[in-house]
Amino acid sequence: MAFDAVPGGDPRGPWCPGCGRPVQTDEPSTRMHFAEDPDGRLGKSGLWHGECARPYWDKITPALERLRRLGF
Repeated sequence: MAFDAVPGGDPRGPWCPGCGRPVQTDEPSTRMHFAEDPDGRLGKSGLWHGECARPYWDKITPALERLRRLGF
């Protein structure tokens, strides 16, 4: 169908930039924002499946925890 060729044009929901599949409303999801892609045109920023976003959170969580311990 024509709308399947356009990311975000799928009536099943927005497409996950990580895996390229639609994010259903009942699935765990995370909205990710990347400074180099503020509007999502480059295919990075947007609504991600929870599991697709996990590698990013696994990298940043220790740094956030250290900042929290320092009082930031």
